[in-house]
Amino acid sequence: MTKIPTISEIENAFQPAREADEPARFAGRTQAVLDCYYALLTAGSNIGIVGNRGIGKSSLARQLIRMATGDNTLVQKLHIPASERIDFVSMYFACGDSVANTEELLQRILTRSDCLRDWIYDIPKAKAEIEVYKPKIGVSVFGLEAEKRSEIRSDKAITDHSIDVVFSNVVQAIAQQKLAKHGILIVIDEFDRIKQPAGFASFLKALATNVPEVKFCIVGVAQDIKELMKEHESTDRLFAGSIVRLPAMTDAELSEIVRNAEKSIDEFIVFDHDATSRLVALAQGHPYMVHLVGKFALRSAFQRNVSKIVAADVDATLKGIAERGADPVLEGRYQKAVATSAQRESVLRALASKISRDGEVWTTEAYKVALDDDVDNSSQYVGQLVTEEYGAEIEKIRERFYRFKDSLFAAYVNARPRQFTLARPIV
Repeated sequence: MTKIPTISEIENAFQPAREADEPARFAGRTQAVLDCYYALLTAGSNIGIVGNRGIGKSSLARQLIRMATGDNTLVQKLHIPASERIDFVSMYFACGDSVANTEELLQRILTRSDCLRDWIYDIPKAKAEIEVYKPKIGVSVFGLEAEKRSEIRSDKAITDHSIDVVFSNVVQAIAQQKLAKHGILIVIDEFDRIKQPAGFASFLKALATNVPEVKFCIVGVAQDIKELMKEHESTDRLFAGSIVRLPAMTDAELSEIVRNAEKSIDEFIVFDHDATSRLVALAQGHPYMVHLVGKFALRSAFQRNVSKIVAADVDATLKGIAERGADPVLEGRYQKAVATSAQRESVLRALASKISRDGEVWTTEAYKVALDDDVDNSSQYVGQLVTEEYGAEIEKIRERFYRFKDSLFAAYVNARPRQFTLARPIV
């Protein structure tokens, strides 16, 4: 008798709200995983993971930490030859909008218990460095007020150290303990959300010289590492040979996400071939879209006691996602761009339907699509869509060529049903 999955198992078969932490749920990306594995073994080089939003960067970063702490499950799953287990003291930090600059970033990594804070407790030399650093954070954060300086270290630290110097001294003290064979790995996710990252490249350059046992992995929305760090000097050398740029996922990789979800519930409910193809086509290379639509399609099938999901179910799910605002961020952006104009919606959707492989949109082609919907002044609405009033979702590259700033949003525009009824059917 087939085991009926629990509601929790159904709800977590697809996971749009979190990274794919378990190797069994991680799909595709063989080359990227291989690049990360070799980057971990490359002495003196930091790692950069860049790509569009919703493309799977954070999931890869989570797998990177697993590999860095000796877990070769994914390496073996992908049949990657691994001659040794990697051994780093590893930590993960996701930036938020509240991290304004490099100084605040380093302070957060020092003071979080899941980063460096707990290591500082156990290493006297590291404690001493923190005790004498009292700018925006105090020693009470580390519980050091009751410590006697004579018990910590006999030589007096320089009290006017800047945060980058203190950070370097702390990680050097930890590295000297030889807690792990390969050193310390610090993964910084969502680096693009730091408002002013100026100075971080210089910090990394100095750290590579003074404490080579420390390796950073920087993850964020960007086309290359220079764009992510907003600095050009020596940036490429800091990440030489270890920049992993994630492209859109292939249809086969996106289909693997669906198969993984089915396996997690022992195939109690499955997507048929047409449903899988429809879901993959709508996602346009973005795993997030597969997880989002797949999650609600599976929930609906479970509630209706249906064992097979067909293409029509995927389309119905898309409509429901838009109506209930299941992704309030993407839907909110859509509403801001479209507002109350059926014509602007037509132009937005026409642009999204004509994105070339390099991400550019030639307006001549897009305008033909909009014209089929009786919009004969498309340039007027394109002029509106580049403004902040309507979300500035697109930007002009050169004459007659535009680009969506966020490819995930473009995929959402393509997938989402129309908000306004067409003036007449498109033939």
